[in-house]
Amino acid sequence: MPKETRITKANANVRRSRYAIGAGAALAFLGLGFAARAAHPGASAAHTQRSQTASQEFESEQSGDSFFYDDGSGGTITPSQSSVPSIQSGGS
Repeated sequence: MPKETRITKANANVRRSRYAIGAGAALAFLGLGFAARAAHPGASAAHTQRSQTASQEFESEQSGDSFFYDDGSGGTITPSQSSVPSIQSGGS
């Protein structure tokens, strides 16, 4: 079996170091991603429950509102009865 030279040992050490640094960087990236997700205010379960409840309340309040939503009556929009538009100039 041939003896390992200093250069082959150094190359092996560099290779191991690169793998260790890469694995450490990947773990750090994942850890920071999970920490950022946990720190975000929209990520908590309590917030999700509150926003679902608020959304349901909003939808129930808006169900009778025909101004923004189609109530199915088939109404049309017509122009005003005035044939001449009223123009006001700035004055005191």
